[in-house]
Amino acid sequence: MSQETHIALTPERQKLRDRLNLRLVTMEESGMPVDRLPEGVYGFTTSPSTDELPLFPKPVYQCTEIQKPVAGPINFIGYVTKKEAEAFQRGAEPMALDLYPEPFAEATELITVPDSRVDRRKLPTRDQGNAMRMEIAPKPEFLGTTSTFN
Repeated sequence: MSQETHIALTPERQKLRDRLNLRLVTMEESGMPVDRLPEGVYGFTTSPSTDELPLFPKPVYQCTEIQKPVAGPINFIGYVTKKEAEAFQRGAEPMALDLYPEPFAEATELITVPDSRVDRRKLPTRDQGNAMRMEIAPKPEFLGTTSTFN
């Protein structure tokens, strides 16, 4: 009897990891909060809205992939609708999006959300695809500063 491959183990996801030269968290690192892990790792969590973000090496049903690249922000990996993906990529305006850990309904676009753009994360729904609502800030280039000095 063959087992279906978990979505987190697909070549599309592996390309994201390879591009950042990431390695899977080890069994010894399993369950550690992401801020205590070395740079250059990725893992999976069922608690994506917590500050601790404990990472595990094995993906389970509707878990969120978290990446901690070298010299970069922590990334949340998931799926959004095409409309959300386009607005996120433009990055000109603040927005809210529902990040799904696996494709669900119209949420089929894989994106990487850097923690540096996340203003707030809400608890996952735990039903209807287990989406986590995220409030997203504009890209840094759109965050113009206003100065009162001349």
